[in-house]
Amino acid sequence: MNRVTVLVALSVLFSAARAQQLPASMSSLPVAVRSALLALCAPCQFADYDAAWNPTDVLTARPQRHLTRVVHTGSSWLIEYDHGGLGTHKHIVIFVLEPTIHIGAGSSCDSMSRRVCEW
Repeated sequence: MNRVTVLVALSVLFSAARAQQLPASMSSLPVAVRSALLALCAPCQFADYDAAWNPTDVLTARPQRHLTRVVHTGSSWLIEYDHGGLGTHKHIVIFVLEPTIHIGAGSSCDSMSRRVCEW
């Protein structure tokens, strides 16, 4: 199954009636999901959707990651965020909580990817 097919399938899954879109903020995430997200890019910080952030490669006190979307469906959490720097880009990470928390298929960087990923 190619990446486009997986992303389309995930889009359908997360747009179903059971999906709950939450404010894109760190406080809307369960502690386990928040900890796993921060562990991906440690040391890093995330700005909530309505907070100031740093989209450039010039280091400032503002976070270089900016939450744009949080969707909860069943035992899965989709988190979308912008990553500042030279060539600001977007990441999508899907955390599946069962049987233990792990990165799910459809994330912009996953364990099957051969490219180097900088969360």
